[in-house]
Parts: sequence; C-alpha cells; structure tokens
Amino acid sequence: MARKSKLEKTVDKQRKNHPVAFFLVVLFLLLGALGGYFTLKFLTKEDCFLVLGEQTIYLDLGESFVDDGVKIIAFGKDISSNVKIERDENFDENVAGRYYVKYTIDNLRYKGVVKYRYVVFVDGNEEAGVVG
Repeated sequence: MARKSKLEKTVDKQRKNHPVAFFLVVLFLLLGALGGYFTLKFLTKEDCFLVLGEQTIYLDLGESFVDDGVKIIAFGKDISSNVKIERDENFDENVAGRYYVKYTIDNLRYKGVVKYRYVVFVDGNEEAGVVG
C-alpha cells in the first residue's frame, strides 16, 4: 500500500472537517426533526379516547345496563373494536351500589390510559344521590 502524500493527507483532512459539511449535517438533522414533528401532529390531530354517553348512569334495581362503549382513534384509525372492557367484580344489577366499567387499550398511542364509567343501581324508593 502506497503512502499518502502531504497533499492527499491535507485533502482528506479538509474533506472530514469541512464547515459546510458540518452545517449541512446540522441543517438536515433539524429539517428531519421538524418534518417528523409536523407529520406526527398531522397524523394525530383527530385522535381521541372518549367514553360515549354519560360518565355516570343511574338505573333502578333490576334494570339492564346497556354500555354505549367508547370511541378510540389513534393515528387517524378507529381502533374502538380493540378496547378491553372490564366490569367491577361485584357488578350486580339486582344489588344497590356503585359499580365501574373500565376501558383500556393496548396501543402505542394510548398505552396506560384508563377510562371509567360508573353505573349506580338504586332502589326505586331511594334517591340516587343517597346510594354509594
């Protein structure tokens, strides 16, 4: 392998440390970051995780609870059908009390987000505000 001349060494050094190259690297890095930020903002502008209907529902004992569900939009796509719904383990339409319905989804956008709806069953002879 031939040794590099002084001129070749100088050219290599200039190529590696040229200020315009450094400026271009920084410029493209900033443009890429800004482009990514605005693309993400555009893709997620319609995103939501909403409990549909009332947050707290009051029903008489024995009435059936009909869940209105949730609306989940992540990155512009409706993923409501992937929601995991859990009811309070003591949920009983025939026992007066306050119960919860818990909604979660395993998704990059809403990982760790939990929404609740409360269902209060009251005895028809009592006022809803007294129970629970």
